[in-house]
Amino acid sequence: MFISHSTSSDKRTARLRDAIAQGLEERQYTVLLDVRLQQPGRPWQLKLARFLGECDAALVLVNEAALGSSWVRRETNILHWRKTLQPGMVLVTVLVGGVSAGQLRDSALRYLADDDVERVRTCAEEEIAQLVRQFPRIRRTRDDAVSAWLDNIGIQLAEIKADSTFARIARELDIPDEEHTELIPGMAPVLLASQMLDTHDVVKLCNAVLVAWDGGLDRGRTARLATMILPVWVDRDEARRIVRETDGSIRRVVILNVDSPLIGQQYLHRAFCVDSKSYYIAEVAGRPPGDDDPESYLLDQCESAVRAKFCLGADEDLDGLEEPRNFGRFFLLLDAKRCDLGIVHRVIAQLHEKIPWMHVLVIPGRGVDVRECWPGSPDEVLVLDPPFEAGHETLVKTVVRRVTDHVGPINGGSW
Repeated sequence: MFISHSTSSDKRTARLRDAIAQGLEERQYTVLLDVRLQQPGRPWQLKLARFLGECDAALVLVNEAALGSSWVRRETNILHWRKTLQPGMVLVTVLVGGVSAGQLRDSALRYLADDDVERVRTCAEEEIAQLVRQFPRIRRTRDDAVSAWLDNIGIQLAEIKADSTFARIARELDIPDEEHTELIPGMAPVLLASQMLDTHDVVKLCNAVLVAWDGGLDRGRTARLATMILPVWVDRDEARRIVRETDGSIRRVVILNVDSPLIGQQYLHRAFCVDSKSYYIAEVAGRPPGDDDPESYLLDQCESAVRAKFCLGADEDLDGLEEPRNFGRFFLLLDAKRCDLGIVHRVIAQLHEKIPWMHVLVIPGRGVDVRECWPGSPDEVLVLDPPFEAGHETLVKTVVRRVTDHVGPINGGSW
């Protein structure tokens, strides 16, 4: 169990942290606490990254310092992401001192307010004991999507033979030199995997992949490594909304205000932690030739893409297409930059009449005011406005092309 906190200048909360940790250990929990790692001469950032990816449960102490702490936000982002994908994971937030629920909702940690929130007012022994007694029994979550993501990245990295290559990858990820002694055989892959999932600079991730390639990782494993880590640049808060909104709702239609279908792919990869069991994609572009009926053309293109994905013949009806059980979510990735949104809306409605379980990710281009132009109910779609400019799209595409030039196609996506 991991405890997230910001207590370097708050001795009262630090004592609370230690008392909770002791109480949980007396109940046979294994407590993961960063202050036990931060000793002179001992590396700790790599181990902390591993804790965040492998813990079975977490407790977040929210005092005034935590509300503005970039470290606490980093940690809780990863923890809340894991809970989004694995709702059964235990994540408890404890308000400390004068911090109110309103302050939590108005802070950068607002996503925690929708989960289990407790309060400690006096820090008295009995109050702490009561909190510890209420903490639920936890089960191992080693099979959750984030843990599996870590494992799968580590499996690729484990094929690297030279320790010097691990050190070079660490430098590309800005891991301090004093931490490199932790990159010992058997441990280096999982520690570097944890750091990769916390590196959101797409160029650094690209360079780490190329170092692995130069260091002897074969073409197939390098391509799989690139597929798994390059989408980490996508903002996890935005991507998680594709999986499930904070209120628990799921939108069948998501509109991503970008220009490139490649960015749509990356958002889906990020949303589902590149877990091939959780989602699958068919791609289509609505670009009618000449003066053909654009609506009929788009509908035909979409239906053809679905038939190809499900191995159906050209004459087979889609009305009877059943959703494969335990197969993950099916997304139709629709490049609609040259389409009228009214046509897109009508075509999606026709598709959903036949395949109500299908999800659609629409790429309309950046120059379209979707909220103004979408003809349907605004409640039926989820609109995502990426927090980056068009130039960043170009950078991401360039990065993917650079890796592709070395190792071949990494995801089969269009540009």
